[in-house]
Amino acid sequence: MRKKLQPTMMPRKVIHVITRLDWGGSAQNTLLTALGHDRSRYDPLVADGPPGRWIAQGGAKASEENARRLEAAGVRVHRVMALTRELNVIKDLRALGQLIALFRRERPVIVHTHTSKAGVLGRLAAWLTRVPVIIHTPHGHVFYGHFGRLRSWFFLQVERLLAKVTIRLIALTEAERDDYLERRVGRAGRFTVIPSGIDVKRFKSAAGAVGQRPDGFACPPDALVIGSVGWLTPVKGHRYLIEALSRLKPSHPRLYVVVVGGGELCEDLATLASALGVGDSVRLLGERTDVLECLAAMDLFVLPSLNEGMGRALIEAMAAGRPVIATRVGGIPAIVKDRRNGLLVPPGDASSLAAAIAELIQRPAWAKGLGAAASESIGARFGVTAMVRAVEGVYDAALRESA
Repeated sequence: MRKKLQPTMMPRKVIHVITRLDWGGSAQNTLLTALGHDRSRYDPLVADGPPGRWIAQGGAKASEENARRLEAAGVRVHRVMALTRELNVIKDLRALGQLIALFRRERPVIVHTHTSKAGVLGRLAAWLTRVPVIIHTPHGHVFYGHFGRLRSWFFLQVERLLAKVTIRLIALTEAERDDYLERRVGRAGRFTVIPSGIDVKRFKSAAGAVGQRPDGFACPPDALVIGSVGWLTPVKGHRYLIEALSRLKPSHPRLYVVVVGGGELCEDLATLASALGVGDSVRLLGERTDVLECLAAMDLFVLPSLNEGMGRALIEAMAAGRPVIATRVGGIPAIVKDRRNGLLVPPGDASSLAAAIAELIQRPAWAKGLGAAASESIGARFGVTAMVRAVEGVYDAALRESA
């Protein structure tokens, strides 16, 4: 049985649990939620794992910067030393014990977990310590695209079990919610759809024109820049963008690909580009803090993911008025309406991606119109304030249910 809540006027203690507090979309969602909480009602603490050797999405630098940002705003940060991204039975059991100890000491009313690994250990620890309200935001899922069939099946069974002790599940899009329900994870009445929040006004400031190219682009003045932003890992599908470039380059010599983001595939992607004869036309910029300026310098934006909860980078690119091409996976079709505010292509299909890029190049006026429609479609519901208030609305409903 869960503990019953007693009426109180004190702010409710909320512990957010996430594996890494870096510059990735799920971490930024968590960071902005914790920063945006109404402190008269909710008292947040963020528990994260150490970045270790992780260098993508800002690595240790991002974790330290985000922790300082939280602490400067009066939000405590607790480092769970055994909470790591990779699967390791010994470390995972230690992380579970460390989370149990944290929850027993802090006695939160709400534990809100983010992403798969933190979601498993955090929810299990919250259940074992009888935390009254357990909330989980998956930020996508690992049911396909990340691991082999057996490991994906195992994660599915774990999610089905943990959904039984999760009072509310927050999906980023209707499509992500439906992915869970189709796999019999959770019940429809326990899901709420809340898009990740971005600084809508700031990104919309780039809509309408292609801006000056930042350092690192190193493209000729007449280049057509196809851009992407994301972690360089297989599930993000950047190899298909490079393959599409190799198909297009002979007939479109002005094309260049610029990718913002770091990760373990940087060297592999550079090698692939060279092998396909387009090494001189691909720029892998690594991690950048000037993402808005990079987006503003892109003629087109491509998100070639094999699996995606929503795609924070996609939302930012759309708000910035870039004509976008994205894959028809996860929550993306809930955001990109094919041929109305962008183009959708099958995942893992360089030929279809090349054809979509070619169509936008050949129809520049239409491409510009798609970019304007994309920016128009990213309204206030994608803002940070709307996201935080919606999350707190979920908390309010769960607290009433547990009272």
